[in-house]
Amino acid sequence: MKVVVDIVSGCGFDDMYEIHINHASILEAIWSWSGVKIHERKDVAKLLSLGGCAPPQSSERKLRWVHIRQQLLQGLKLQESVVDRLQTVERRWNGHTDLALSRLRGGLADYPRVSAAIDELAALQSYLRVWDIYKHVYIDALMVPVEEYHKRVYFQVYLRKGSCVSTSSAGMLLAVGGRYDSLVQEHWPRTVAFSVPGAVGVSIALEKLILVTVAESEPDSSGIEVLVCSKGGGGLLRERMEIVSELWDGNIKADFVHLPSPSLTEQYDYANEHGYKWLVMITEADLEGGNNVKVRNMETRKVEAVSREDLVKFFTELAGSIGNKKNRNHTNTK
Repeated sequence: MKVVVDIVSGCGFDDMYEIHINHASILEAIWSWSGVKIHERKDVAKLLSLGGCAPPQSSERKLRWVHIRQQLLQGLKLQESVVDRLQTVERRWNGHTDLALSRLRGGLADYPRVSAAIDELAALQSYLRVWDIYKHVYIDALMVPVEEYHKRVYFQVYLRKGSCVSTSSAGMLLAVGGRYDSLVQEHWPRTVAFSVPGAVGVSIALEKLILVTVAESEPDSSGIEVLVCSKGGGGLLRERMEIVSELWDGNIKADFVHLPSPSLTEQYDYANEHGYKWLVMITEADLEGGNNVKVRNMETRKVEAVSREDLVKFFTELAGSIGNKKNRNHTNTK
């Protein structure tokens, strides 16, 4: 973990990473406790992984869980009691390490091997405190190891949003690693006199990191990122998607909450969490009454009516004015 953090920090991404950790014994106990049968686990794990790229307890993770729960019930036909227990793990037993480990210890007290696994994770957390990494670490108790030979602690490192990374808080998977003592032990020559050493490794997606680093180094003249929102109208999903596509075609960074009909509160929470300064708000009445939208500046609270046809032009001109202002300030500083 320290190696990955040093590499990420060396590329200029201090405090822009998150480490999700789990233990194979904890995952095994959760499968048993929740009632997920052995033949179901592979498909369940694949669905659960859809939420893993977002931080535990984040609004985006909670939004993703709505879809995951629906698929577990309707797609995989799991019993509702099983899904409810998986949701308990997701909502209560994931998160920052100290609290999550305490809840795991209480919830899985009947599973003897879990206690040793939690002690191992607690020891790991204490070591990470020494290197000041612990603030970026989360327990992700439903996370499945990428490699089958990771039989103890395993982890995944995500690079979070920067000026070049996705406008979603769902991070870019940058590295996976873990302990593989059992694999080494399995192939350790019996003729060797000394005992089998511990083993841990990590695989890093260097090509991703290089591409992101290059993109991050390119100057951003505006920093404009837009969240397209809806109010009423059944969510106006198609319209939100269309407007986002139009903004993308105009080289404007834009996104929308990936739900058919998100509430206004969910959309505002999403905007605040991901640092959006500009919202495009659409309503059925505005679109029918003249194909207008409202543009809201989240910092000044100023709201301006803009024709949908002029939306790209509006943000392009805004980006130009912000870029010119930055250039003047830079010249004055010189």
